[in-house]
Amino acid sequence: MSWTHDEVLAAVRSVIQEHTDTTADLSEKTELVADLGIDSLGVMEVVAEIEDKFDMTIADSELREVSTLGDVVQAIEGRLRQEGRLTAAARKGADG
Repeated sequence: MSWTHDEVLAAVRSVIQEHTDTTADLSEKTELVADLGIDSLGVMEVVAEIEDKFDMTIADSELREVSTLGDVVQAIEGRLRQEGRLTAAARKGADG
């Protein structure tokens, strides 16, 4: 299955919201620990669910760099890009 940035972001938001008590709108700048209070065990649970959803394994070394929702999305997109499973969505009004 191919994924777009918006699909990856929506899927990650959904997984994170399932593991937190927040109903707030999560942005890519949302801090997993500081804003959402997700502890290290919670991060591991989120990662396990994300790995299942995207049919991939995220290396521990990549997890050390993750602190925001956007970081999670970037890690997933990097792996999807390597596997040829990330597609670029057309951007409205993007002239460069």
